[in-house]
Amino acid sequence: MKLRGSRILLVVFAAALIVSGCATAPVSSSGVFQSSTGTVIAEEPPELTPEQQAIVDRRVRRENELLSRPLTADTAAELALLHNPAVERALETLGMPGFDRLLIAHTVNPEFNNGQPPRTTDTRIERSLSVNVLTWLSVPALAPTATIEERLGRIRAADEVAALLFAARREWVNAVAARQSVRYLEDVLAAAEVSREIVADMRRIGNSSEVDLLRAQALYGDAVARLTAAQVLAAVERERLVQMIGLWGADAERVQLPERLPELPPSALGPDGLESRAVSQRFDVQAGRVEGLSGEAGVNARADVRTAWLSYRGAYDLARHARDALVPLADRMSEEQLKLYNGMLIGVLDLVADAQSRINAVNAALETERDFWLAEVDLQRAMSGVGIPAGVLPGVPGGFQPGAAYHVH
Repeated sequence: MKLRGSRILLVVFAAALIVSGCATAPVSSSGVFQSSTGTVIAEEPPELTPEQQAIVDRRVRRENELLSRPLTADTAAELALLHNPAVERALETLGMPGFDRLLIAHTVNPEFNNGQPPRTTDTRIERSLSVNVLTWLSVPALAPTATIEERLGRIRAADEVAALLFAARREWVNAVAARQSVRYLEDVLAAAEVSREIVADMRRIGNSSEVDLLRAQALYGDAVARLTAAQVLAAVERERLVQMIGLWGADAERVQLPERLPELPPSALGPDGLESRAVSQRFDVQAGRVEGLSGEAGVNARADVRTAWLSYRGAYDLARHARDALVPLADRMSEEQLKLYNGMLIGVLDLVADAQSRINAVNAALETERDFWLAEVDLQRAMSGVGIPAGVLPGVPGGFQPGAAYHVH
């Protein structure tokens, strides 16, 4: 089935108005038909030009291509850019209605830095999609010829679109992590069920106590509860991702996710140069220069990046420790416990308790892995300087103040 959502953004289906005895219905100033009973019906929009239709067709083809395979964090962000209806509203505010979003996603604005990305960009942390998008959004958003009111609206619109990319990445991480947890807990449940049956058989022939059987049943019941909770969470996280992308109905069902999160990188990104790069390229710092607040914006940008990097580095160390130390230690303990059981030095009760400990260790490792990838997304956002709560510019209620949310106390 082909993607329908993009067409819905541009095409409004007008209902047929049948009013006995009336040749025409009044048209309001907003461009809608209004019947004598007060029913408001949308006016048929003008036909798309061949060029506009070609843009829509290309976008739909790309969306279908992305939905034909499991999403990555970056392709989830691209799909949100292409399909989320909030993007078109923001582009209209920026004076770019109907603009080719594929061009925004995959090219650098020729009016930005002579068509070159910022020289300080590090592709290991700053994804090309985000960099490209900001080159297209920052030029109209920060145009000095606009009035203060126009510029504030454009800054907010540009921030909304760029922040959407990082929000989509976060939702992807949460959705994949939840799916990965479900897969692990399915294996846990299967093992717990086998253990329960073995202990029940042993109990029937008198080789196991009632306490052993109850403990095995408790482990099985706990596995059922954990899996059920994980399945609910996975469904919720998937829906949040689908909502962030802007899909619905049959198209939402086409979203595919990988079985697990990517492997941790071999090493964490160091802090060298992050602050200076952020000050030179962050969107809020550029906005601060236009508004005469470059000093404050620069201070807050540095603090934001330092905070994000510390969280990122700490999350990386914890994830590596869980993967390389805690889980192998739990595996080794399980092996030793099994040897003791085979030598009839411990009972089934001890094996059940050990299984619970290993489950806890693996679950903790999965959570630290998820937290690392979320921290990396936040570091990416910090380097871009978007997704910031609006502050107040002097004399402009509700205006945008660069870096206002990032004072370090």
